[in-house]
Amino acid sequence: MIRMILLSFVACLSTLGGVYGAMALKTHTGNAEKSGEPVKLQAMKTPMVSVPVLEDGQVLGYVVTRLQFTADSTLVKASSIQPEAFVADEAFRYIYETTPKDIKLGQKLALRDFSARVVSGVNQRLGREVVKDVLVDSWSYLSKQDMMRNHGSGQ
Repeated sequence: MIRMILLSFVACLSTLGGVYGAMALKTHTGNAEKSGEPVKLQAMKTPMVSVPVLEDGQVLGYVVTRLQFTADSTLVKASSIQPEAFVADEAFRYIYETTPKDIKLGQKLALRDFSARVVSGVNQRLGREVVKDVLVDSWSYLSKQDMMRNHGSGQ
């Protein structure tokens, strides 16, 4: 009878010790992730994004761009959704909504503001801080006439 009581007491102590150890370990590793370890970044590219510039329902030309961006590699690997499409979509939306109609005169898009808005828009849509920075790989403006010449239609 005494052995049974002693064995029960040892089993309870073991269980309590295991729970305490697991909680302490989880708390310790959670704090290490937040404060000590640097985020591992991964460089990624979007496909070419072609954005029409419109005035009074007429196409004036196209802004054609490809973007590179850095993303948290652990969040990218853990996610089933890849951020390339979201970065391309946010860039398209921003360029489409803010590109000046007289881009032919050389008005510039503020690239720092563009980068910050694309990063915040993508992270907001994904619900996590996945994208860290957006870089411009290529950027050009092609007028409607340039596009016709390049595609050989000549109309």
